[in-house]
Amino acid sequence: MKRIFSAIGNVEAILSYTPLAALLSAVLWGVLTRYITEKPAVWTTELSGMLFTWVAFIGAATAFREGRHIQVTLLVDIMPPWLAKPVRLVAQLLIIVFLVYVTYLSYVMMTKGATRNSPVMRIPFFWVYLATFLSFAAMSVTSVCRLVGAIPEPAGPHGDEVL
Repeated sequence: MKRIFSAIGNVEAILSYTPLAALLSAVLWGVLTRYITEKPAVWTTELSGMLFTWVAFIGAATAFREGRHIQVTLLVDIMPPWLAKPVRLVAQLLIIVFLVYVTYLSYVMMTKGATRNSPVMRIPFFWVYLATFLSFAAMSVTSVCRLVGAIPEPAGPHGDEVL
């Protein structure tokens, strides 16, 4: 199971670093054409926005998998262990319900985006919204796997396990 999640991490890296490199290239090209030539490349703004979506959402899935999102655990940390464990379990279940619902919503948005093209480049918005769907689906799978114990909880800020 550890190898599978390592492979998923590699795929996430490719899905975020590749758009990041393309984003930087598009922005650089846009700046160069705006200030050096008399005809700026207007498509770079649109492409940059689309690529930024991929970088942000796939990066969010990676941060979620690695336990790098902000957590405020003060109240749970001061609870006695017999109470903290069920509270954390309920919180994890609520997170799963939320992530599965948002995955569904992003799927609906993605399918609706298949019929709508971007104004300049004529790229179907399906490709933009695919990033949100993949991100929330990955976070949902990660949460379920943590709940059933297939993967360990990421270490907390002091090296201790969160759940």
